[in-house]
Amino acid sequence: MFRALALAATLGAVGVSGAVLFARQASESVFTAEQAAAGRAAYAKHCASCHMPDLSGNTEIPPLAGAVFIGTWGSRSTKDLFDYSAEAMPYGAPSLSPESYTAITAYILQANGGVAGPSALTASTAVPIRSVTTGQKTP
Repeated sequence: MFRALALAATLGAVGVSGAVLFARQASESVFTAEQAAAGRAAYAKHCASCHMPDLSGNTEIPPLAGAVFIGTWGSRSTKDLFDYSAEAMPYGAPSLSPESYTAITAYILQANGGVAGPSALTASTAVPIRSVTTGQKTP
C-alpha cells in the first residue's frame, strides 16, 4: 500500500533541479486573450529568432516557457518580467513599444499555462508569475 501511494505521488510530481513542482491551475488571470494573441505575433517578429518559435530557447538563450523558465521567474513578478524585457530585449535591436512588451509578457504567461480573463495586463501589474501560471508549457 505504501509503495502504491509513493508511486502515485512520484507520478504526480515533476522534479526540476531538486525542486518538486506539482501541476495545478492558475489562481487568477492578469491578461486578456487579445493581449496574448498580439503578444504571439510580436514574439514571432521580435523574439523567436533567439528564443525559438516554441519559446524553448537553446544552449545559449534561456527558454521562456516550461520548468526552467518557472524555476527562474516563478517567484518574480509580472512587472519584473516586463521591466527586464523592456530594458534588455530584443538584444542588439531597438526597443519596442510598451504595448508590445505588455503583449509579449501576456503571451509568455499564456505559454506557461496562464489563462486569459477580462483584466488587461499593464506595465505596473505586479503579481508573482507562479500565481498566474500553471508552470506547464502550453502549445
